[in-house]
Amino acid sequence: MAIIIYEVLRRQVLKRTAAKIKLAGQRTVDTAMTAVLAQLASSVVAQQVSGNLHSAPVADVWGRGVMAFEYVLKTPGMTAVDLPEVRRILNNHLQAYARDEQLTAFQNAGPALRVTDTWLRDGELHVDVAYLMNEATLEYLEDLRRLTAK
Repeated sequence: MAIIIYEVLRRQVLKRTAAKIKLAGQRTVDTAMTAVLAQLASSVVAQQVSGNLHSAPVADVWGRGVMAFEYVLKTPGMTAVDLPEVRRILNNHLQAYARDEQLTAFQNAGPALRVTDTWLRDGELHVDVAYLMNEATLEYLEDLRRLTAK
């Protein structure tokens, strides 16, 4: 009976710790996206983006510990042709933000903050951003790379 109680308590502690780490990562990415969109306020890209910034974890399917978050932004007038440029601009600014804030990637795997996907649906821009702070997120990006290569 003591072993069962110990295992239940241990799992609860691990689950709570993982949730705290994920929340801290989400706050970091939210702060970065807020700063980037504020910097881009005068650009054509940011003028098309409106609404409150809110993120949601995207990696529940991929497993625990993946620090990837989706943002949904209103973008009237944006078309699919704009997506590569939007992605490039956001990536450049996120990388500069990470450098300025001294955010480092797990095992120096490149930029700490990366846009992993962008798409339009119903006049809204969906942007997935990964924070490479752990091995699970790095593996997630490698899985995405393999999927896009096929």
